[in-house]
Amino acid sequence: MKLEQAFSFFVQKIGIEEEGVFFSEREGARGRWIFGWGKKIEASFEKGPFPLFSLTSFDGNAHQFWHFEHSLSSEDSSVEVSTSFEQMCKTSAQNVFNISTCQDTDTKKSFCEKIEKIRQLSENGDVWVLNLAHSLSGDLTNQSEGLNVFHDFIKLNKDHCGGVIWMNEQKMCSMSPEVFLRQKGTELSTFPIKGTGTKEYLETNEKEISELAMVTDLLRNDLGKIAKRVWVEKERVLVDRGTFCDAQAQIYAELDSNLTWSQFHSLLPCGSISGAPKKRVVENILALEDFDRGFYTGTFGVRFSTTDSVFNILIRTLFLSEEAWSFPVGAGITYESIPSREWAETLQKAEILGEITN
Repeated sequence: MKLEQAFSFFVQKIGIEEEGVFFSEREGARGRWIFGWGKKIEASFEKGPFPLFSLTSFDGNAHQFWHFEHSLSSEDSSVEVSTSFEQMCKTSAQNVFNISTCQDTDTKKSFCEKIEKIRQLSENGDVWVLNLAHSLSGDLTNQSEGLNVFHDFIKLNKDHCGGVIWMNEQKMCSMSPEVFLRQKGTELSTFPIKGTGTKEYLETNEKEISELAMVTDLLRNDLGKIAKRVWVEKERVLVDRGTFCDAQAQIYAELDSNLTWSQFHSLLPCGSISGAPKKRVVENILALEDFDRGFYTGTFGVRFSTTDSVFNILIRTLFLSEEAWSFPVGAGITYESIPSREWAETLQKAEILGEITN
């Protein structure tokens, strides 16, 4: 079953007011998906039952693990999807997520002033890199438009690690490109993204190069606290996202045994969306930002079993309430940052909504 068909089938299942979670990851020609629906139970990170869908906040202190009465994955081949299922997601999200008319927790002026404060902190040696975010928002006439957004995103054929959470307590649509943690047996891997722009810009810009290097060191050190061996497979890889490129590192680690919740929790917040040194950076993020991150820059993922897991970073994520939507965006700030360029980078990340709804 193709990804688009699978998501349409998922929408049909929750269309009768059931709860459900849909998760998918794609990298080039490779990909997999899984979804659960129906009656849910709380699950244990380490004991299951599996598959287990996981949602964790930015600081790791709020978390939910769900197992569903029914589940279906890309490894199952026994289900055929009819055209009627395909029609469930055919409506467009046009005009609902209009970035040009949305509200914002910051203006360009206020965001750039915050960047100058961070640059001063950096000059004083208090922080090396800090991820600063603001949140776009607007009115919502129908929550189901969030489902249409992810359906339309799938049709863009972009690499991603995301999906949809459709629960009574939380509704969101994540189009994240960033893998926070992948587990295969006792091997872990993480792929921090730092730097967004053209290929030419990322190849030569010293600020972007040094920013990823600092975050790579941070994540390598974090993994070193729980693993017996850590290595950097690739220090910097440029990835084409269609309308822009970003830079990522590829870091691996080997554990003594299977991943535990305490080990996972110790890695939060992830260094790529907080900064370094982590404790002081988080304190300054809380003081500077004018919104509560909550699950933004937290993680969403699935544990297929005790030896097979994948978790994203909740960036490029649309959060839905009954009457409003929000879409936070951020950028890594260092002493070398040019405030106007960082502001433009954050808005560039929001262009994914424009791609979907045009």
